Amino acid sequence: MTIPKYFSWDYRSKVEVGAGCRTFIPQRFGEMGCRRIGLITDEGLVRAGIVNQVKEIFDVQGQPGIVGIYDRIEPDAVMRVINDCARWCRENAVDGLLAVGGGSVLDSVKGVKAMLGMKVTDIKEIMPGNIGPYLAPMGKPLNIPHIAVPTTAGTGSESSPIAVIYNEEQKVKGDLLHPYLPADYAFLDPDFTVGLPPKMTADTGFDALSHAVEAISSPGDNCMIDALSIQAIKLIRKYLPLAVEDGKNLEARTRMLVASNMAIMAFGMSGLFYPIHNIAHAVGGQLRIPHGEANAVLIPILMERYPKHYLPNAPVLADAFGIDPEGKSPEDLVNVCARSVRELQKRCGVTPVFAQELDAQTAELMFWAVKMDPSGLFYPLPDSVIKECIHCSFS
Repeated sequence: MTIPKYFSWDYRSKVEVGAGCRTFIPQRFGEMGCRRIGLITDEGLVRAGIVNQVKEIFDVQGQPGIVGIYDRIEPDAVMRVINDCARWCRENAVDGLLAVGGGSVLDSVKGVKAMLGMKVTDIKEIMPGNIGPYLAPMGKPLNIPHIAVPTTAGTGSESSPIAVIYNEEQKVKGDLLHPYLPADYAFLDPDFTVGLPPKMTADTGFDALSHAVEAISSPGDNCMIDALSIQAIKLIRKYLPLAVEDGKNLEARTRMLVASNMAIMAFGMSGLFYPIHNIAHAVGGQLRIPHGEANAVLIPILMERYPKHYLPNAPVLADAFGIDPEGKSPEDLVNVCARSVRELQKRCGVTPVFAQELDAQTAELMFWAVKMDPSGLFYPLPDSVIKECIHCSFS
């Protein structure tokens, strides 16, 4: 008999799901006592008309009102931009944050929220060395009402206690961890994801898959993590190809938003043991490869080149991928799971390597970027594994 180990579960977001659920956003802000909402997004979503759709809901319903739109968020959650957005919020006396966008927007707003709540004017003040580990009981309430509306089904950042923040000067992606970073309300409205192109749909879907795989395989894994991760992987395997094939399939879009949220819930509670994300952060920071694309390439490569990490929880991983464990060793199960991911890559049109060529100088740069990444400092990968994974992930 194995006695389950102790764990605690702390998740703060209220999640509302369904086409049209966005109409409740003004009401939720009103319930939190807000009157001056700052809508934070990027220029692409303004051009796509999504921001105007959100603004019209407030115009029709009246109070509370949107006092301004900050649309300068970049493809990563960049420190310089987060500092500027926090300044904008203070100057406009914003008392509620509304994040509308993909992972970069959602993480940027969490950075702004932390700055306002911790009363700093430069995010580097709370992320020395590109890490801000404000775990309980260090992380105190930030007292900034916050609603998030994801427009991709991948990062799950709307409900995550982690924000990945890019230090553009050092070309490093750092981690801000705080129990009060998640939005008070997360609105998973598939209407806002139907226009996502097939490639971005696939890449962000694989980001969600990486969260579930990393959660299951973490030494910090527990039975609640397993339950969420297994179901998330099953949903992704079934519905991601459908969403890629037909972006207007509302069932597939809804299921993917839910899978993304479930996966990040498991990921955020599993500890800092993230070999896939370790390399993905380094690739993204140094070469500016989008995070979803990086994870899409790296998931099976880590399974193949570092199976040791996955062996302890191989039966759970196999369950998630629908693999019969009968007569198979843990090594066999990890191998079959990796093949299953590669099959999903093909179905979704994901290229299994990065387009860039890998010369000796880039290989050396990437090696040290992986070793010095904050994720790698918590859970260092063997040098030989880093080199193999880098070599296998480039064309």
